[in-house]
Amino acid sequence: MALSAEQLAIIRQLGGLMFGSALHQGLSWDEVQGIPARVNGRPAIEHKPADTISAAIDLAALKRSDPINFDAGIVFVPGPAQNNALYVDTPENHSAFIRQTQEEHDAALDKYLKDKRFADNPERAVRLGVKEEEKLTHWWNDHDPRLPVTPSSSCVKRARIGDDGDIYITFGSNPGKEYQYEGSKDPVEASRILAQLVTSDSIGRSVNSWTGFWGKNHTYLTK
Repeated sequence: MALSAEQLAIIRQLGGLMFGSALHQGLSWDEVQGIPARVNGRPAIEHKPADTISAAIDLAALKRSDPINFDAGIVFVPGPAQNNALYVDTPENHSAFIRQTQEEHDAALDKYLKDKRFADNPERAVRLGVKEEEKLTHWWNDHDPRLPVTPSSSCVKRARIGDDGDIYITFGSNPGKEYQYEGSKDPVEASRILAQLVTSDSIGRSVNSWTGFWGKNHTYLTK
């Protein structure tokens, strides 16, 4: 099994946290695979790398950012202006549209790695970190908000962030076409831009490129 540089780095991190300085001093490839180093034909020191390697592989995968395709979950209600009637404007609901920073994500996943209670069980420390991350309101590789937020519009049927960081809007009057608006290469900033629109008093009025605050600030990109 070939390990990536990221996985090997996390193995060393976990090794240092859970098994002392020996793993920080530079494991041989045999040691990484669980084969003890030998001095004069005898094992020099007994390591416990197997669980560390498994935990490191899991942790590296959990920390990886997938291509973004985040849908704000607009409820389309044809008819009179909705004025975003179905969205409850609270700080917590607003935060459900914001993406985690890498630092925030890693801090949650790493929370139990230094906890001495789990020094001999790195896999459990990682599982507990996963549960900690799942408590966050901000999203990570999710495709929709973690809370049951429901922005509503009689004009806009869908609003999402694409993997390029731009914002893609579908209007109820033309449901077969997406309109692309300038977002940000920074996924956290892109999520803030999306949040400004879908938490506004009127999504339809805000997105208007001539009169809406959001539409005027975020250029419509013709294809």
